[in-house]
Amino acid sequence: METKSLEDRKLKKAFLLSSALLFLLSLTQKCYCTTSQCADSILVFLLGWAAAFSGAGFSWLANPLLFAAWLTLRRNLRASMFLSVFATLVSLSFLLFDNITDNEAGQQKQIIAYKPGYWLWVASSASMLIGTFTLMLKHNTRIAIEKAKTKPGYQIPVQTK
Repeated sequence: METKSLEDRKLKKAFLLSSALLFLLSLTQKCYCTTSQCADSILVFLLGWAAAFSGAGFSWLANPLLFAAWLTLRRNLRASMFLSVFATLVSLSFLLFDNITDNEAGQQKQIIAYKPGYWLWVASSASMLIGTFTLMLKHNTRIAIEKAKTKPGYQIPVQTK
């Protein structure tokens, strides 16, 4: 049982690290282009909260969802999985918007292209999603096997090559 726990901890660390690295890499790239300019991911990340409740800015809310998924991974896998689902869906919701607030005056500009920063940001949430689903599947499989062992007539399967 201890080796499974160690294996799970290693998997958690690997998925968390891959998600965080993809997120950090996304911040070094352009994330989308409007009819007037291409936006830097780091600026969108730092200032996006201001437009979080208007139009395409809603997608920025994937950030706190993703951070919460990272923070809950160690203690509550199920919560981390659901937060990862929501983070991924909210980040993908950006594709549903045609326009975005482009400046402090609230001027809207048409989104004309999605750049690597956006896709790396989505990949960060998707990586966490895949990781939490994988870990949950392993957990549920272990529980199902333990339950099956307690049933009368259970025989240990023999593996043949």
